[in-house]
Amino acid sequence: NCEEFDWMITYGARVAAALAALAVLASPAAGSSATIRVNSVGFVPGAPKLATLAISSCGGNWSVVDLKTGDKALEGATLPTRSIDRSTLCLADFSALEKPGKYKLVVSGVGHSPPLLVGVSALNKPFKMAMAGFYMARCGQATPALPDSEDLVTTSSNGRPFEHEMCHAEDGLVDLKHTHESHEHRIEATGGWHDAGDYGKYTVNTAFTLGMLMYGWEHFQGRVEPAQLGIPAGLSPKLPDYLDEVRWGMAWVLKMQRPDGHAYHKLTPTHFEGFGALPHEDKGERYLSPWGTAATGDLAATGAQCYRTFLKYDTRFAEKCLEAAKRAYVALKAHPEPEIADLSGFGTGTYNSIDPHWDLGVRIWAATELYESTHNVSYLQDAEGLMRTLTAPIETCGAVGQPGSKGACKVADQLDWDDQRNLGVIRYLTSSSGKERDPALVAELRAQLQVVTEMYVRTSRTDPYSDPLGGYTKWGINGERARQALTLYAGELILGANKTLEQTGQNTLAMLFGRNPWGRSFVSQLGDWPAAHPHHRPSMVYAEAWPGLLVGGPNGGPTAWSDGWLAFRSNEIAINWNAGLAYALARYYNPPGKPDSDTGKPESESKPPRGSHGKDAKPEGGPLPDDPLPDEAMVWMGDPVKIHDALSRRERAALALETLTDLISPEGIATPEELAEQARDASEAAAEERPPHPHHRIPDVQAAPVVSHVDLPLVELAAAAAGVRRKRREPVPFPPQAVRTLPTPTPAPADNGRQRHHGRQLDSKV
Repeated sequence: NCEEFDWMITYGARVAAALAALAVLASPAAGSSATIRVNSVGFVPGAPKLATLAISSCGGNWSVVDLKTGDKALEGATLPTRSIDRSTLCLADFSALEKPGKYKLVVSGVGHSPPLLVGVSALNKPFKMAMAGFYMARCGQATPALPDSEDLVTTSSNGRPFEHEMCHAEDGLVDLKHTHESHEHRIEATGGWHDAGDYGKYTVNTAFTLGMLMYGWEHFQGRVEPAQLGIPAGLSPKLPDYLDEVRWGMAWVLKMQRPDGHAYHKLTPTHFEGFGALPHEDKGERYLSPWGTAATGDLAATGAQCYRTFLKYDTRFAEKCLEAAKRAYVALKAHPEPEIADLSGFGTGTYNSIDPHWDLGVRIWAATELYESTHNVSYLQDAEGLMRTLTAPIETCGAVGQPGSKGACKVADQLDWDDQRNLGVIRYLTSSSGKERDPALVAELRAQLQVVTEMYVRTSRTDPYSDPLGGYTKWGINGERARQALTLYAGELILGANKTLEQTGQNTLAMLFGRNPWGRSFVSQLGDWPAAHPHHRPSMVYAEAWPGLLVGGPNGGPTAWSDGWLAFRSNEIAINWNAGLAYALARYYNPPGKPDSDTGKPESESKPPRGSHGKDAKPEGGPLPDDPLPDEAMVWMGDPVKIHDALSRRERAALALETLTDLISPEGIATPEELAEQARDASEAAAEERPPHPHHRIPDVQAAPVVSHVDLPLVELAAAAAGVRRKRREPVPFPPQAVRTLPTPTPAPADNGRQRHHGRQLDSKV
C-alpha cells in the first residue's frame, strides 16, 4: 500500500534534493557572458561561425580578438534575427574568420565569449571524447582509464580515474518469467555497452548505434582509421581503434542470436538498478527477454554491414557476421507481421514501438544491407517491395514531424531506433550494384531526399540558433540533431556536393556545443560550460559527469531542459545519441601530420565527399535557395504545453524529486556528515520497510510536494535517490541561470496504456 510510504517519499525527496544541491555546478569562464551563446568547442576553417546574443537591441559593435596578440582579427555589427516567440535576439556573424588560433568574441556593452578555437584539428578532441564514451560504457570487462592526453579527460577534478572494474560477468539467464522459456539456463552474453543511464543492454538500440558507427567508417575511413584513441588491445590487436570499438558492440549483438536465427530483444535486470553503484558493484541477476522481429531484423542489417566493414581486417569475424545476418533474415521473413517482444516480466526499458513503420524500417534496412553484401537480387526485390508500400505524396514529406504523413514517406525527416528506414534508403541509393535497381523508385527516393534536406536548410536559416528542426523537441532530441549529419551527408553523396548542406550540419554541431538558449555545451566535460549532472549512474557515483557524453536535450518545448541528476527526460545519456555525435565529428577529424596536401584544410573542404557515388557525383538542381521562407510558411514544433504528454507515474515521482532542487536554501542544508548518515539510514530503512530514525535532521525545504497514490515501488525510488554514497564538496548556491525546472505536470493523454521513456516505453502499470 503506497499510502503507508508517503512519509518516506517526502523524506527521500528532501534528502535527494539536498544531495543534488551539494553538487558544484560548472560556471562560465571568468568574465564571459552566457548572454553570448556560441560554440565554445571549436570551428574548422570554412565552417559558419555565428553567435546568438540575448540582448535588448541589435546594431551594436562586436569584435573578434586574438587571445595571443590582443589584436582585433575581425569586427562588425550585430544583426537582428527572428525567434519563435518574437523576442529580441541578435546575431554576430564572424564566419570570415579563417586563420587558425584562439580568439574571443567581444560584444560592446555586453561582455565577451569564452575562448573560441579555430583550426583544422579543432574538432579532434570532441571526436575522441565521443568515442571514448563508448569505451567507458563497455560491459563485461574492466575499463582502465585511458592514457592521459590533451584530447581526452581521463580523471575527475579530484584525480579519480574514470574507470570501472570487470562487470556483469554472468550475463545472462534464460528463464520462464522473463524469457518465457521453460528450461532455465545461462547463455554467454557478456560484452556490449551499457545502454544509457542504466546498465541494461538492448539489441535494437545497440544495433542501431552500430549502424551509425559503421556508416561513419564507410564515409570517413581515411580520417578515422589513423585515430589513436588509446583503447587497450582487444580481441583483434591489429584493428584500428575505431573498429575495435565497433567490434566490441557487434560481438555482443551476435551473442544475442538464438539457434533458430531470432534475436533476443534485451538483457537487463528485472528492474532498473539503484543510483549508488558503479557497474562492477551491480551484482543483481540479469535476464534475456523473448525475441522480437525488430531485434532480429537489426541483427540481420548490422551483420551484413559488419561483413563489409571487417572483411579487410578480420575475415573470420566478417564471415561470422554475414552468416548470422542470413540466418536472422530467414527468421525475419518467416514472420511477415511485427512480432513485439513480450517484456511483461521486466520493469526496465523496452525499445518497443506499436508503430508498424518501425518494423517496416528495420526490414528495409536489413534487406538493403544484405543485398549490398551478397548481390543476391532477392534481397533487392524485398527492399524495393517494402519501400513501394510507403505512398505519401512527396509534397507532404518536407516538414518537421511530417504531420499526417510521417509513417508513409519513403524518406523520413528523423532517424532513430524506432524509425530506421533512412538507413536502408541511404544504402539503396548508394549501392555499388546500382544497375539492378528500379530507376523509377530511385528517382522518387532522390526527390524525397532532396525535399527533406532542403527542409533542414530552410528551417535552419530561419531559426535564431540555426536549428534544422526549428525548436521541435522529443526524447533525445540532441541525438536526433547529431544524426541529421548522416541524412545531410547522404544528400551530398546522392544529389551532388553541396556546401549548403554541409554548413547546415556544422551549424547543428555548433548548437550542441553552446549556441543554444542556455549558452552551454550539451556534451559533458567539453566546452566552456558543459552539462554537469547527466542522468548516468557512474556520474552520480562520482558526483561529477563522466566525459564525452551527449545529453538528451530539451524535451517538451524548446526551453524544457534541466541539468539535473534525476532529469532523465532531458538529461539522460545514450549510446545512440553518442553514435550520431561521433558520426558528425568523424568527417572533421584531422589525423595528426596529415592535413590536406594542397590546402592544409580538412579534406572535406577541398575534395568531393567520399562514398559509393562521391567520385563521379554531379550536382543536380543547382544550389539551394538563399532566401529563407517567411515565418508564416514555417512549421514550428515543440509546443511547451506538451512537456508532460508522455509522463509515466514513475517519471512523475522522479520529477517531483527533481523539482525540489531550486527550493532548498544552501543555509538550510545539513552538514555533509549528517547527510551521509541520513542517506545510509534511508537506504536501510527502505530495505527493512521501516521509517528512518526520527532524530535525523531533515534539510529545510519550503513547500516540499508530497508524492502519493502512485502505483510503483516508491520506497525503492526514494531510497535509490537518497542512497548515493559518495564524497561531496561544500554546498554552494545555484547560479540562477543553471536552475531549470519543469512546469507542473498536466494529465498525459492515453497511449494504449504505455508511455514513452527514452524511446523505450514504460508500462504505466509498472
